Order: sequence, then structure tokens, then C-alpha cells
Amino acid sequence: MYAKILLMTAVLLSGQVYAQATGAQTTTTKKEKTKKKKAVPGATSATTTEAQTTTTTAPAATPAPEVKPEEKKAEPVVAQTTGQQILQYMKDHFSASYHGEYYFQRRMDDFFATNDENNKDIQDIRYMHNPTVIYKPTKNWQVLATSEFKYTDAPAAQRGSFVNDYYRSLFTVTRKGIMNEKEYGFNLDAGVGRRDFNTRVATASYGNYRAFSTISKTFGKHNGSLFVQYLFNDPKNVKSASQWKHGLELIPTVNLQLTDKLSYLFNDDIVINTSYLDTNARDYYISHEMNLAYVNYQWTDKISTYYQLKYYHTEDFSKAFQSKDDFMEHYAGVGYAVTPKITITAEVGNEIIHAHDRRDFFGQKAAYPEFALYLDAAL
Repeated sequence: MYAKILLMTAVLLSGQVYAQATGAQTTTTKKEKTKKKKAVPGATSATTTEAQTTTTTAPAATPAPEVKPEEKKAEPVVAQTTGQQILQYMKDHFSASYHGEYYFQRRMDDFFATNDENNKDIQDIRYMHNPTVIYKPTKNWQVLATSEFKYTDAPAAQRGSFVNDYYRSLFTVTRKGIMNEKEYGFNLDAGVGRRDFNTRVATASYGNYRAFSTISKTFGKHNGSLFVQYLFNDPKNVKSASQWKHGLELIPTVNLQLTDKLSYLFNDDIVINTSYLDTNARDYYISHEMNLAYVNYQWTDKISTYYQLKYYHTEDFSKAFQSKDDFMEHYAGVGYAVTPKITITAEVGNEIIHAHDRRDFFGQKAAYPEFALYLDAAL
């Protein structure tokens, strides 16, 4: 009997131990599996809860708050120094350019044939430096200053022309956009200026005062303009027979864009001056410098070519044989843009017809072309 009781007790105890052992193994396995779950940032760790309570099921995780991308902070504005402000103002309101002309010429300036055959050879170089500065204090106002310096390696300087010195300057103030094409159908600019000569080497004038205006209009791809200028002379010697008092200058211009690359320009620089002296045979002086044709072809962004045909007519204050003069010139050139702001142009041309050179048709210079180089640079 006691043996049966002891046997039953042993069986029960062994079953309870087996059950406890099995339950502990199951809990350990679940805890190990739970530890492999990735924790959600900001949530209570399920693994930690299981380790503390030995619970086989982890509580629901709290949703993570939305993580916004970090906003780009505005860079602090660095205050410019006084020097930097001055440089920035000059960059915004000032511009400068240079135009240079270099001529390789013969000594055949007289109307009549020269007696010296050597004068028909290219032997002189004449060159001009022409710097220009433009100041724009506002969008519609412009102040321009430009000067010419003329030199030659000829045996003697040419009075009134290539004087081996500073030659002349021009100062103008212009109001742009007084009228605009959108509202009025045309553009209108106007201004005033002063021309000054180097009186040590120039003609018998200190300079002249001027008031001018420009009317322009576009016609599709084409455009035209009319420049009108009144001049009042400031003479150094009022007794000179060649001295003028009042002047009127007219420059009509027509520019036709024939194709995307081919353009044609016509203009005529007409000057009419009144005599300073009442004793002159004629009361007025008139001159034309007319571009009968300026045809330009743009081959590439860098290379362009042109042909120019010009007509000149002059009448001075006298009625002498040579007081009226007419002649024509033609030129051909090629331009190369070294950079967007630097251009070099090579040109060949000469006079082809002259009224007073004792030739029937072609002038004496028709067989003697001259050469020139032009340099343009902008800052």
C-alpha cells in the first residue's frame, strides 16, 4: 500500500517537473525570437518589456513621429567693404571701350597725279587711338566721354589730321527713352554736348557746342533712324575764310536684315554750315559722306565679311574751280571676334572715281589699294 502511494507520488512529481521544464524552454525561445525584432525609434522596447516581465507577447509599439527634413538656413549676408561697394557701383554703371585704326598708306593725297613715283608706294603708317567711357547713373541717362589721339610715322605731322598728339575730345549727356516705340510708335533720345580740339595742333577752332536728337523705329527685322544735330562753333580765328558759325547735321540710316546672316545698310552724313564771314562768295558749306551700300555677311559667330561703297560730295564757301568735289571709294573687309568683347578687322580699299584728277572715269588711285586694321575692345 505504502509502495503504491510512493509510486503515485513519484509519478506526479516527475510530471510536474517535466511540465515546468517544458514551459521554461518555451518562454526562453520566445524571448530569444523577440530580441531579434528591430526596435522602432521612439517606441517602448518590446525586448526590454519581455526581459523584465517574462511576457511572451510584446505590447503594441507607439507610432514614430514624422521626421521632417532639416530646413536650409539662409546664409548670413556679408557686409561689403567701402572698396567693394565702389567697385560694384562702377561695374553696374560704367563701361569702357577702345577703338583703334591703323592705316598703311601712300602719299597720293593731291587731286592731281603725283610727279614722284615713290609716292605711289605704301610707306606711311597712320594710327588713331580712341578710348571711350560711358557712365549711366540711371537707366535713361547716359554721360559719354571720348578722345582721339592721332599719330603718323610720315616725315611730318599732318596739321588738322594725324598730328602726333592728342587731337580732340567729345563730351555728351543723353536722355534715353524720352519716347518709346511701344507707346508712341517710335523711339526718341536727345542730348547736348561739347567738342574740344587741341588748339596747339588742330584747326582754327576751340571746338563747338551741340544739341542733338535721334528718332528710330523698327519694321519687323528692319530698322531706320534719323539723327539731327545743331552745332554752334567756338572759333579761335573768326577772320578765317573757312570758318563756320552755325551747323546742321543730318544722318538718315536704313538697316535691312535681308536674311539671318546677310544685312544691308544705307546712311548719309549730311553737314551744312553757315559762313562766319559775310565776305565769302558762298553763304554755306555742304558735305555728304554717303554709304551707298554697306553689305555684311555673318559666316559664323566669329567671322564676318563686308563690302562698302561710299560717295563724297563737298562744297566750300568759295566758288573756285575746286570748291566742289565729288569722289567715290570702296572697301572690303573681314572681321574676326577673338572673344565676345574683342574684334579685329582687316580692310583693303581705295578711291575709284574722282572728279578732279584729269581721268575720264576711274581715278588715279583706282589701281593703288591701301590697307587698314581696326581693333575694338570692350570692358
